[in-house]
Amino acid sequence: MKIEDPRSVTSSPPLRPPAPTNQAPARTEAQGSQNDQAVGQPAARVELSSRSREMHQALEVANAAPDVRTDKVNDAKQRIAQGTYTVKAEVVARGILDTRA
Repeated sequence: MKIEDPRSVTSSPPLRPPAPTNQAPARTEAQGSQNDQAVGQPAARVELSSRSREMHQALEVANAAPDVRTDKVNDAKQRIAQGTYTVKAEVVARGILDTRA
């Protein structure tokens, strides 16, 4: 038995159903284009929720933010140079052991 993640793209059902085994006679080119123009509607419609749009906007803002906070880095460099930068070993140890970090 194979169990797949239902959110996986590979496990999603096909977008179009498989062709029936008893094939109907082939359509001529003119018949096919007339039927396709008459339909004119997409096979599926997708609407995003407002929450989804908010999440997308938040992701864009996060991606646009700089990777390095230069103000913090410069402050730390300055404090190290002045000899005023101190680190509490207890805080570092807690951070290392914290599995949620």
